[in-house]
Amino acid sequence: IVAAGVAGYGLSMWLQFEYTPVHSVLPFVIIGIGVDDSFVIMNALDRTDPTKPVRERIASALSHAGVSIMVTSLTDFVAFAISVSSALP
Repeated sequence: IVAAGVAGYGLSMWLQFEYTPVHSVLPFVIIGIGVDDSFVIMNALDRTDPTKPVRERIASALSHAGVSIMVTSLTDFVAFAISVSSALP
C-alpha cells in the first residue's frame, strides 16, 4: 500500500501535475473505499453457515458480496469521473 502511494505521488510529480491539497487527502479516500469493501465481505462471511467448510463459506460470501462491491465501485467511479470536471480552488 505504501509503495503504491509513493508510486502514485512519483508518477504525478513526473507528469508535472500541480500539487494541491486534494493530493494530501486522496490516500485516505482510497483506504476508506478499500475498508468499506472489506466490511461488506466480512458481513457476508458472518451470514454464511458455520457448519460448511471454510472454502465453501468464503466462496459463498464472495459471491454475495461481489455484487455489492461492484455497485459501490461503479458509483465511486462515476462520482470521481464527474468530479474531474469541477474546478478546485
